[in-house]
Amino acid sequence: MISNAVAVTFYGSILELAGKPEPLTVEGCRTIRELVSKLGALFGDDFSNALLSSESCFFLINGKGIMATGGLESEIKPGDKIEILPFIDAG
Repeated sequence: MISNAVAVTFYGSILELAGKPEPLTVEGCRTIRELVSKLGALFGDDFSNALLSSESCFFLINGKGIMATGGLESEIKPGDKIEILPFIDAG
């Protein structure tokens, strides 16, 4: 992995939107919000809008949810592993 990059893994419907099964390496992001912006540039506005929708998905940084660490403003560091998972509707 590049030294100033994070690894991003998508799951479920988020993976389908991205169309990229293997982890993606993304450089130069300091927060989850900046990461979403970069991912939007790669995969389009519909993808970034899905990530920003509060009903759509949640993020883990090194296995921990971002809601306790600042939400979209949560800091990320080089070498972090980011997972983006869809919410599951048990409805």
